[in-house]
Amino acid sequence: MGSVKLEDPTLRQLVAMGDGLFARGEVTMAGDMYRIALKRAAPNQRQMIRTRLGLAAVHNNRSVKLLDLLQQLEALGWDNPFVSDGMATWFKTLPFAEDDRFQKLAEEHAALLPIANWHWNLQTVLWAVQRNRSIPGDYMELGVFKGHTTLFCSDYVEFQNWPKTWWLYDTFEGIPEDQQAPGWEEINKRTYTGTYSFDEVVDRFARIENIKVIKGRVPEILLEGAPEKIAFLHIDLNNAPAEIGALEVLFDRLSPGGIIIFDDYTWFTTRAQFDAEKQWFESRGLGILPLPTGQGVFVNP
Repeated sequence: MGSVKLEDPTLRQLVAMGDGLFARGEVTMAGDMYRIALKRAAPNQRQMIRTRLGLAAVHNNRSVKLLDLLQQLEALGWDNPFVSDGMATWFKTLPFAEDDRFQKLAEEHAALLPIANWHWNLQTVLWAVQRNRSIPGDYMELGVFKGHTTLFCSDYVEFQNWPKTWWLYDTFEGIPEDQQAPGWEEINKRTYTGTYSFDEVVDRFARIENIKVIKGRVPEILLEGAPEKIAFLHIDLNNAPAEIGALEVLFDRLSPGGIIIFDDYTWFTTRAQFDAEKQWFESRGLGILPLPTGQGVFVNP
């Protein structure tokens, strides 16, 4: 590869060059341009560059379109635009933009998730994790994939120093065939089959002794062993039968004030989960708060 010498380009020129390289698929060079720009940026300019770095970390057809959307929002002059997979905001305060620790860890762990700029979703889970530190019971995640969300949150709060255990359950082989919703066969094969493993995730969490990684099918594995009291439960199984089955086993163990975060509650591709879980809670006189992130939040009265 040849070398290029730039004579003191402006911030705007660096970002424009990075955008052009990104659109052409030259992601590494685009990232280099963005990082140079980030060092020169004023505090109020940094988030628009970090948003681009997040898109570059997960370069695919959707992230290229998201960059185009970000550029359109900027061209309209709309303040504080932010884009992620499935969500765009503007005219909003971005809590994570003012949190250097959040930004550092989000960038560090971004490669574990094939979705760009998961910041708003992480913000929701992190809120619940921090809020329920003093609520009786352990923490759980059902549907771990490579461990991205739990790893981010546990590193942020230094969970290794907490008097709780975080239990992680997954098949580590994707969604069982008999639990897949129509249309999920290809998604399951593309996203989960052969892309991660139990041993990989165990190794990833080995340094945090109070996080336990368990291989098994939900809900059956929960009958073999699960916490008696639960303070926080993150459900991300991408299918309704397993998630409803998990609720049947675990709901009565949720402490007063305990929180359940449903990762897939309002995603269009997981409508079956929305319908099933909405009905399950309404039959008990309860409800889930739907969020534009795609998540749902339930706080136990």
